[in-house]
Amino acid sequence: MQYGFELAFIIVIGIIFFSETISSMTKGKVPGLFLMTVITLIGYWTILPLDVVPVSGMVAVKDITMMIILIHMGTLLEIDQLKREWRTVVTALAAVAGVVLVFMLLGSFVLPSANMAITAIAPLAGGMIAAILMSQALTNIGQTDLAVWPILLITLQGFIGMPVVAYMLRGEASDLAKKLRGGQEIVAHKLESQAAKKTKWIDKVPQKFRTPAFYFLILAILYTLNVALYNNVIVNIPYVKLVLDKSIVSLIIGVVLGNLGILDKGVMTKTKSEGIMEISFYAFIMTFLVGAKVETIKALIVPLLIAFVLATTAIAILSVLVGKRIGYSARLSMAVGFNCFLGFPLNYLITKEAAMAVAESAEEEEKIFDALLPTMLIAGFVCVTIVSVLVAGAMTSLVK
Repeated sequence: MQYGFELAFIIVIGIIFFSETISSMTKGKVPGLFLMTVITLIGYWTILPLDVVPVSGMVAVKDITMMIILIHMGTLLEIDQLKREWRTVVTALAAVAGVVLVFMLLGSFVLPSANMAITAIAPLAGGMIAAILMSQALTNIGQTDLAVWPILLITLQGFIGMPVVAYMLRGEASDLAKKLRGGQEIVAHKLESQAAKKTKWIDKVPQKFRTPAFYFLILAILYTLNVALYNNVIVNIPYVKLVLDKSIVSLIIGVVLGNLGILDKGVMTKTKSEGIMEISFYAFIMTFLVGAKVETIKALIVPLLIAFVLATTAIAILSVLVGKRIGYSARLSMAVGFNCFLGFPLNYLITKEAAMAVAESAEEEEKIFDALLPTMLIAGFVCVTIVSVLVAGAMTSLVK
């Protein structure tokens, strides 16, 4: 089949658009990433050219995206906000720790290889960026057939996380409703950005100069400095190089500069490029599916089941053990822990549905929703946005 950039671009964007549309129509019950993975795999096995993503030019966009996305994610972390929701942070960290422990201790014994155990940890602890980093690590050592493994984990985890969190939150919402009807007040904290109230260094730069090109330039310089620091300093420090990957350094840069007010919170939005960059991530994931033959997928069915049993058990036990000790109910602890399998916007939608299901009035629904939402959003942020990437960075050096 003869085709060029234009047709390849249309095919890639078409697959992503169709997947997102169906996901939106089902209110996220069928994840867009799952649909895209299925469509792409079937396409590669039938009529879709294996080089459709490189020809579309989206790989080059991905290179730019990876350069700035982790710094951007770091700027989203507000230390003051995490201090206010410390119980949520501790419970979420316990859930992630459970995943790390169970796979490091048992993974290599119950899964076909140590690499499968290592590269399962970060995706099961969080989000898409972690899965991409793990797939890239497998690709870098030549295991292209296994590059689909982290993608399948991140693709399927929502089918476990959604019903578990929905059930737990509905029970928690029901308890809150009973308190309200009994005349008790429930504590509801609005998530407010303290950084937005502070005068930032970046605000001293005249607005006319703060164009998308300005922000791209700043982020490109920071990333280049990050690479130089890693290649010339960190790799020469024993032990430190084993746990401090370039991705972790990028996150740290974002956290520090964001909290000091040197960079805007959510700095990538200032580049006005979120749409094309999000699409580039989906397209990049499609490249990891190229080496996945039908036989590969069949061979991964049992390992997938084992991985989800291990992760689900670990998250449930550790989040409840820790959550209950610091004042959370078992249900809320599990809802927080299983944000490893969700993240925004699914946690938002499930929280809304839980409040709607038990409330007898609009006022009651709002109070329940406001009481639960900050906990769920912070849990998703900690697991998916920050900690899973840190874990992925640490695990990269172990993939051999």
